[in-house]
Amino acid sequence: MTDWIQSVSAPDAVARVVCLSRAGGSARDFDRWRAPMGEDVELAAVQLPGRLDRFHEPPLSDLHEIAEEVAAALTTLPARPYVLFGDCMGALLAFETACALRRRGAAPPDCLVVASYPAPDRLRTERPYGDGSADDLRQRLREVGGVPPAVLDEDELFELMLPMLRADFAAFEGYRHRPTEPLSVDIHALVGADDPYVTVTDLHGWQRHTTGEFTARALPGGHFFLHESDDAVSRVRSLALAGARAARPGRPE
Repeated sequence: MTDWIQSVSAPDAVARVVCLSRAGGSARDFDRWRAPMGEDVELAAVQLPGRLDRFHEPPLSDLHEIAEEVAAALTTLPARPYVLFGDCMGALLAFETACALRRRGAAPPDCLVVASYPAPDRLRTERPYGDGSADDLRQRLREVGGVPPAVLDEDELFELMLPMLRADFAAFEGYRHRPTEPLSVDIHALVGADDPYVTVTDLHGWQRHTTGEFTARALPGGHFFLHESDDAVSRVRSLALAGARAARPGRPE
């Protein structure tokens, strides 16, 4: 098993969901998804360098480079129908990983599920998070949420996490879309109905990046709706099982 992918053995699984977290997040963000996925869907969470069990590795700050590494790691996994899921920065990373897999001629995901982020070719216009002082970054993270208060309140812990946080923000704030042919895999875009940063309308730009099916859907919750209800995990699980059924049309329900 590669250091990049954390999964629990699931011998009876017929499908896999590969999860990529938001800036400042980790593979642990999806721990609560494991039980709802059941025994028939394997959960594989991507762990980037610079956090938790990879804390002593230098974090990466180039999203295209990260995507190449994730794509390489995915090609080492046993073959199985799979869904690529990305949350916020992870949405961009999931998209670029799908592009990297295509360049490698590797097995594509059955679909790409992107959450809480507009299309990759939309230029960012808001003030960057990663270019200010440590105190400025800490205050802005308090405002937007997503980082545990215990991390922000403890000076030593925040200082330890600061290189990883700066690298993550540099990765997605410095990201520039490289024009390429649309993917052939379906794209399903999700957002919290009460998200103050991203709307359903913002999601529709993703449609330009696929020749397959596209959907955009609002689910209950705010910018961190993934952690506020089980609607997202249910949706992703259903898509994973649909991909598995399509791969095995003779498999009984």
